[in-house]
Order: sequence, then C-alpha cells, then structure tokens
Amino acid sequence: MKKSALISVLVVLLALVLGLWYYGSGADVKITDMYASPFGAGDSGKLNITLQNNGLKPVDVWLEVENAFVDENGTSYSTPRLIISDNSTNPWDEGTVSLQKPIALIPGNNSVSIWLGYRLPGEYPVKVRVVENSRLLDEDTYLVNVPFPELHLKLEDEIEHVNTSDVYRVYGYLLNYGLSSADKVNTNLTVTNEKTGEIVLTSSESYLVGGQDKSALRTWPGYPYAIVEIAHGKPSGNSYMPVKNVIVGKNGDNFLLNVTSRWQNQVISAELHIPDKKEGR
Repeated sequence: MKKSALISVLVVLLALVLGLWYYGSGADVKITDMYASPFGAGDSGKLNITLQNNGLKPVDVWLEVENAFVDENGTSYSTPRLIISDNSTNPWDEGTVSLQKPIALIPGNNSVSIWLGYRLPGEYPVKVRVVENSRLLDEDTYLVNVPFPELHLKLEDEIEHVNTSDVYRVYGYLLNYGLSSADKVNTNLTVTNEKTGEIVLTSSESYLVGGQDKSALRTWPGYPYAIVEIAHGKPSGNSYMPVKNVIVGKNGDNFLLNVTSRWQNQVISAELHIPDKKEGR
C-alpha cells in the first residue's frame, strides 16, 4: 500500500475513533416523568419533570420548552424565567427563577419544575427538550388541560314590611365551581308581571367571577340586586337609590324574576317568584 493511501486510511480511522469517543462520552439523560397539578386560566401552574442522569458523574443540561405560556390570542411566547428553585414563589421571582443557566444533574433521578401560565382554558401541549452543548439528549410532550369555569346562579330574597307595603330585597350570586376565572359574564334580568304577562323591567350587566369563587349581582356594594315593592295601599314613594332594578306593584300582583348569564358557550339561568307561590297571606 502506498504511503499516501495509508495516511488517508489512518486519518479516517482517527476521525471515526474521535467521533465515537466524543458522542459516546456525552451525557445520557432521559425524561422519565412529567406531571402538572390542576390550575385555572389566569393563574400560574407548575410542570414537574423527572430527569434521569444515567451517567456516573454530574452533568449540566439545558431545557428548551415550548407552549409554557400562551396569551389570550393563542400566541405562545418565551420567557427567561421558567426554571423554579425550591424557594420560588411566583413566575417573576428574579432571584430564584431563571433559564439563563444550565441545570446541574447528579447521577440518578433529578426533579425540576417549570412555570406554566395560560390566559384561556383549553388543552396545551408543552414540549420539553433536554440539550447538552446543542446535542439533543431527550424530548417529550405533556398535555396540560386548563379546565373551563363551572358557572351557576343563585337568587334569594328578604322581606320587610314597611307601612302598608311588602318590600322584597332580592340578592343574586354568580357562582364558579371551576378553577378558571370567567370575565365579562353577560347577565340579563327580566321581570314579568305574571298576572298580566307584561315584561315590566329588563337590565343587563357584565361580571367577573374568579375560580372557585362567587360574585354578587349588584350595582353598588352592600345593596341588593333588585327591589320589589308590593303595596297593599298607597306606594311608599321610595326611590330605593342606588338600586337600579326597582319594581313597584299593587296587591294581587305576582312577579317572576328571571336571570340568565352567558359566557362563551355556557348559558345558565335562575328564577324567583315574588311573592313566593307558597307564601301565605
């Protein structure tokens, strides 16, 4: 064999050996588990990741994450603050949250958490890639399910006898049993005189109700949602300000109050009879 040919063969063999050594000596890290506890839209959540370092010595890796944060327009955006330390309390805790440095993994299992945040309910595939020196070690996807609000309505009333009138103070509540908040819940009130079939009042307001919370249906704090006065003689003449929903009837009148709330594809309703049909005289 000629000398030049022998040199070429040796160069190729050396390159193969170096390549095998370089790639064979790289980190062996796998994603073995990912889990996110339930949380609502508008809140911050956490994706807990278990990384298994199969090597015999510590290794530094980077995480590349897609769809960790999605805004109300469905746009995913990146943030330098994803990785959570044991002392982190919120996504913007600059001293304890960072993606600007690698993650040190000891041999065996390692727990890492990243912040999650979504403005709207829905399903979001979060893709996680583990990288060492631009070399992909492992990748996996976790489907985050952000639940929708669970809305309900409740109406109740209190009666007070003022001179010759029965005054009913009506209180309403928008209840949310779900984790996600609901904003701009369009709520309509319709009051019908059941004796004549005439609609005597309509009104509309929008409300915000947080996750696992309730919002009172009212215009002013501390005041009822509506007032119904049934006069058995001369009406009181009270304006009941600042309550906007005021109905004044006479002896023998019966009123049906119907409230309907709409948020996206959810429609809920509740009704109240005044006087109550079971109410005795």
